[in-house]
Amino acid sequence: MKDKKQRGRAFVCGIALSFGLCILAGGAVLYLSETFIRSGIADMAGAVGSAAPGQLGDIMHLYKSGDGLKSAGEEILGQYGYGREVYSFVPAWFGAAAYAVFFCVILVMLLSFWLYRRHMERETEKRTEALAGYLDRIMEGQYDTLIQYDTGLGLEDSIYKAVVLLREEREQAQRAKKNLADNLADLSHQLKTPVASIGLTLSLLKKKTWNEQDMYDIRQMEVQVEHLQQLVGSMLTLSKLDAGVLVLEEKGFDLEEMLVDAVQPFVRQMEEKEICFGIQGADGTQLVGDFGWCSEAFGNIIKNCMEHTPRHGKISIICQDNPIYTEIVIQDSGRGFDETDLPHLFERFYRGAGSSKDSAGIGLALSKSIIEKENGTVKAENTETGGASFCIKFYHCH
Repeated sequence: MKDKKQRGRAFVCGIALSFGLCILAGGAVLYLSETFIRSGIADMAGAVGSAAPGQLGDIMHLYKSGDGLKSAGEEILGQYGYGREVYSFVPAWFGAAAYAVFFCVILVMLLSFWLYRRHMERETEKRTEALAGYLDRIMEGQYDTLIQYDTGLGLEDSIYKAVVLLREEREQAQRAKKNLADNLADLSHQLKTPVASIGLTLSLLKKKTWNEQDMYDIRQMEVQVEHLQQLVGSMLTLSKLDAGVLVLEEKGFDLEEMLVDAVQPFVRQMEEKEICFGIQGADGTQLVGDFGWCSEAFGNIIKNCMEHTPRHGKISIICQDNPIYTEIVIQDSGRGFDETDLPHLFERFYRGAGSSKDSAGIGLALSKSIIEKENGTVKAENTETGGASFCIKFYHCH
């Protein structure tokens, strides 16, 4: 507001100065004109007085009356060579001085306008830089920073209000996210104890003698308990990721070794379905990250491919490395994804078409969170042959 008043005062002063110079120049020209006209009349009166002193009184009285003398005077001046274009009794520099004064006034006005415009441009640049700096500080999280300049048009006020609103919404979202993560963590911890107790009880029951049907039921309960344990572990991991308390190591590891570790839990199931599995291009490739959690992420993706690959099918992992990123493509020979499922595959608790009845829809969401935490991206699509494809890229710059 203070800058606005200063700019207003500067503009008013410039206008006042220009008008003052115009009035001063007009007064100077008028004064000079009157002076030279009076001097010319005095010269004419002196000449008449010298030539006819006895008639000077009548001539001056007649001049004061001014009745019908202009036409006669113009005629007399013309007879003696004083036409409208020649006035020898006016100095030659008078006209030049009048034009010079007028030119100077115009020059001063233009200079004043240029200086005022330059001042406005500098003020605009200063305000723009201040606003850009303010937005940069907002991007860095310094929400309490106030704007130092005000255009008076309400732009900064609107930006500040929007920033305050965004800050409040961000804080509310963070609190809600933290509450959700805490609730999931509490729930996971509360479930781990009874699940472990059930698992121990089933292990003790298996040692007793049962008929075939009872043993089948016990094995089915073990499968469900194992599935429940995996679900609880995944929920606990997701809650840690959401809360930002999951610490990932930053160590170099061999890509092929990590992929072999990821597929190891599913080797027996692949052998039962006679699925052909292969890894290409991973030999000698090094990545930086957390070996265990990367193996967990790739294991969930491989598990998804295995579940949707038919008997005698194929799962392949193709790796390519370049100076920017390392790309790992996991493909299967299944029927691929439905087009309606593709936008939602990595959403939590989403179960697409063809999902197994035991699927909770957490595995792919967990994999995506871990991969992004490791400075990577994951994308799912259908291959040209109809199978599913997961493209994972780990960028080298952290």
